[in-house]
Amino acid sequence: MERELEEKFDAIMGKPGVIGVVCADKRGLCLSDGDRRRSTSPNLIELETSDSSDEDEMVGNNPRPKAARVLPPKENLLSGSVQSASFNIMFQVLIRVFTFGLNAFILRYVSHGVLGICNVRLALLYSSILFLSREPFRRASLKMSHESPDSWTKAITLIWFAVPNTILWSLILGSVWCFVLSQPTEPELAVQYSISVIFICLATIVDSMAEVPYIVAQYYLFYKVRIVGETLLIVVRSSFLCVAVLFYPQLSVVGYALGAVGGTATACLMYYTFFYIQLKRGDTELPFESIQELLPNQKWEISSEMKSYTWTFYKQGVLKQLLTEGERYLMTFFDILTFQEQGIYDLVSNLGSLAARFIFLPIEESSYYYFAQTLKRRCSFKRREQEMAEQASYVLSNLVRLMTTIGLTILVFGIPYSQTLLFLYGGKSLSDEGPATVLLQANCVYIFIMAVNGVTEAFTFAAMTQEQMNAFNQKLVLFSVVFLLCSYMATSLFGSLGFYVANSLNMTLRVGHSVYLIRSVFYNVPLNPFAHWFPKPPVAASFFLSFFWIMGIMVRF
Repeated sequence: MERELEEKFDAIMGKPGVIGVVCADKRGLCLSDGDRRRSTSPNLIELETSDSSDEDEMVGNNPRPKAARVLPPKENLLSGSVQSASFNIMFQVLIRVFTFGLNAFILRYVSHGVLGICNVRLALLYSSILFLSREPFRRASLKMSHESPDSWTKAITLIWFAVPNTILWSLILGSVWCFVLSQPTEPELAVQYSISVIFICLATIVDSMAEVPYIVAQYYLFYKVRIVGETLLIVVRSSFLCVAVLFYPQLSVVGYALGAVGGTATACLMYYTFFYIQLKRGDTELPFESIQELLPNQKWEISSEMKSYTWTFYKQGVLKQLLTEGERYLMTFFDILTFQEQGIYDLVSNLGSLAARFIFLPIEESSYYYFAQTLKRRCSFKRREQEMAEQASYVLSNLVRLMTTIGLTILVFGIPYSQTLLFLYGGKSLSDEGPATVLLQANCVYIFIMAVNGVTEAFTFAAMTQEQMNAFNQKLVLFSVVFLLCSYMATSLFGSLGFYVANSLNMTLRVGHSVYLIRSVFYNVPLNPFAHWFPKPPVAASFFLSFFWIMGIMVRF
């Protein structure tokens, strides 16, 4: 009977002008069909069929379906993704500000060596374990469409494999951190360090247990749940650290590690509590009936497609992790910096990244959006496109000039006042002891080069074809390898200052590559796209004179 109804529905829907069909029996139960392309309902709900007969379904005697699977429509997916990205950007900015203030507070109570152990060595252990053990399963499960009835069952099975994988990586990397890498020279810190490594490994295992509800929340666009979970993790972890710093400063490293355990446990509990309440109320359209369905099941079935995705993302993840955390791996495995130098470098790096987060990033994103809409992935402008080329060149020149002006402002005022800024941020111990002042001055130079690189790469990314993009990705790996080699050699000669030397060289190479691609885009047009990149001579002269005038005042006083 159901097949006959479907055939009738299809026949009626095939007539021109028909956008929907409604069929009602004597008891008022309605069945409907319609053009899904014109559907404006907020959610598309697909019900699992029960074991009852067709007649029972027609008269309304069928039992409640096991679950209702919600497929977010494209407009909901787009708006939800935009909202999620917006919340994530604001959250990352707030985290930067919070970390900035927390470090300024902690600096008054603990040594730079403690900060090096916590913010570099232990933080690297935490991120390495989670990235290697969790990231491949997360990306593979989110890539699947989950349209088949048992897709979520297989996905949940795959995600729970992250827990034993995390345990395995915790044992491997925890042993390396305890028995292979260098230990703190102070006896008290050495004992705390070994205990903290164990706590960090435990925190990563607890964190991996929250993967299933986290991925379900992300798939169904519960973006606020993710924000709340990560906020709880940071607040609890910071609270543990602040209590240890204020009342038990001799146990600051253990306080940091205990905070990681407490934060991950709180976030994990929050995720499961949220879905327990949602499923218990019964008004949700999630494809689960109880919280038990989020736990491991006895059917250890994983599709070959999921296995393939997981292995692919695993290989990509290893390379990405090495390139992202290359500096910290060099510090950790080659002992090129002491814990005190690592702590100072991390503080200065976080301080310098504020300009990139608050000033450069919005300009780069807006410029990329404009160029992406204008250039349309073209290799070069044609001669008949003179007007379009002039407009793109005008916008690019003004953006580069704006970024160079901002960079010069940071150079002129940042280099002379670096010591003053560090004194206000971390006190006399930070400004007068160690290489912090020189590092911040070098960071100002690096920020200037990074400002120019951000806009030029926004243009080239919007203009590059797919073939050029693939070639650039290969060159980017090459640039990263050159950066790591230069970092090792430069830090051997200049200490922590060598990282900024290597970073500046890496950014300069990328700017040079962008200049080459920009020239190729305007090759067929009688136009010089670099004519107005830098400030006008009077402006440049004012910057030059201001710099030497300020430096003269600073030397005198």
